[in-house]
Amino acid sequence: MKKLLILQEPGVTEEKTRNIAASELPGWQVVYGDISQVCDALLTVNQPIDEEKMKNMSGGIVAVAFTGYDHVDIEAAKRNSVAVCNVPGYSTNSVAELAFALTIMSLRDGRRKFGIELFGKTVGIIGTGAIGCAAASLYSTASCSVLGWSKSENPDFVGKYTGLAYLLENSDIVSLHIPLNEKTKNFMNAERFSMMKRGAILVNTARAGLVDQSKLQEFLLSGYLNGAGLDVTTPEPLPDDNVLYKIPGVVMTPHSGFNTEQALERRTIEVMKNISAWSRGARRNRID
Repeated sequence: MKKLLILQEPGVTEEKTRNIAASELPGWQVVYGDISQVCDALLTVNQPIDEEKMKNMSGGIVAVAFTGYDHVDIEAAKRNSVAVCNVPGYSTNSVAELAFALTIMSLRDGRRKFGIELFGKTVGIIGTGAIGCAAASLYSTASCSVLGWSKSENPDFVGKYTGLAYLLENSDIVSLHIPLNEKTKNFMNAERFSMMKRGAILVNTARAGLVDQSKLQEFLLSGYLNGAGLDVTTPEPLPDDNVLYKIPGVVMTPHSGFNTEQALERRTIEVMKNISAWSRGARRNRID
């Protein structure tokens, strides 16, 4: 009998998780515990999985119930013949809606002397995958002009593609929707902040590491930027005395973009389907 070890609950109740597993993985043993147990499949959310933790599952699969997978050592997985999969699309609408909401929250922050209308603003979407496109559609519906920059153009994007410099120079709101990797770490640095339109707002619902937070703080305190909507910070959560809490127009949520009832149920189903596909020798949402 194959064994699924749940290292982290994917977000729904244990009863619902077991019911979904029974439907998608009939005949499997489902256990909760730590990595010391031998298993065929390991389900994690955001707990780091390194080579040491893969020793008891050579030839198995690490099933990440999350879109991001930078906490899994992919090279170590290859060395140990461990498959790795993620759930890329479970929170598309949830995250896009929060990016839109953070924008409104920043513009209408009660600490401002006057609120600011979103109507007629130009919004720059950096990264036009599924979430970026969903966010662009929300901004467009709110009568915003939408600009986009991405490695490749997406036919579902409702805005106008431009160069990165043009987007930064002309957007009233810049919303980040790119993955975090070696090339995108500190993507928003001092140089790119200085390219942004004076008085613009930065929204980040992707990864904290995309932003040089110390430089963001400098540009906010100087008044060059007029606010920020952050669902991700370094560290998480920020200490209570962090200056970002004190800046009008800076609003934060506790890395909760994915955290809706609908999204968490979707990701539980999808991660079980990924494991089922692997057990049949099929590739589904594989990242190894």
